[in-house]
Amino acid sequence: MNLFEEHKAERRARILAAARELIAERGYDGLTMRDLARASRVSVPTLYNLFGGKQALLLGELESTFAAVVAGIATARTGSIVDRALATCDAGNADVLAVPKYSRELILLFLTSPDTATLRRSSAESYAELMAGILRDGQAAGEVEPWIDPLIHARRMFAHYQLTMIEWARGEIDADAFRAATRYGMCAMLLGVARGRAHRRLAAELRAVQTTMTGTARRAKARTRKGGRP
Repeated sequence: MNLFEEHKAERRARILAAARELIAERGYDGLTMRDLARASRVSVPTLYNLFGGKQALLLGELESTFAAVVAGIATARTGSIVDRALATCDAGNADVLAVPKYSRELILLFLTSPDTATLRRSSAESYAELMAGILRDGQAAGEVEPWIDPLIHARRMFAHYQLTMIEWARGEIDADAFRAATRYGMCAMLLGVARGRAHRRLAAELRAVQTTMTGTARRAKARTRKGGRP
């Protein structure tokens, strides 16, 4: 990378960092290119030259965010199918919940806007391929039924995860409920295809998560009665 490319990469990173802060503070609709240029210490023309507009800028940030999630998921390469699947779930949750106000805006745009359809499909396939690899390893180890198609199953697992992300992004569930719901969905979908020790471990995990979800639901109901958010 030459000096010009290094400066360009540094400016892009600075702009994206400033965009995260402004989106977290004001929401996506409150983000203006002029304010972003001021916060990232570049001119408005430079902003357009590097990203091409507000929507393109956000797509760049989406790519960066989901690449980080996928990279975190990819590190879960050892252990049983249960350990690796739960590590995958935890890696995604940690990134989503790290900056909640920002993530809510990003998720709603990413999962509901027609402008992000291509990126959405690409991210879903990246996740599905990683999870399918875990399932294939589970089949080889005798932990997963040999008849399932790992890629088909992995795609449905990610679809459930996306729906739960939308619930959280809309404020319908809080962070604790989000963690529990994603973990429950992961375990429930694996339980139907797991064998032996993995099946018993997943059943135990589901019972524990179900207890957590019951308590979380009660607390949310109590807050709703008092006029608070979930």
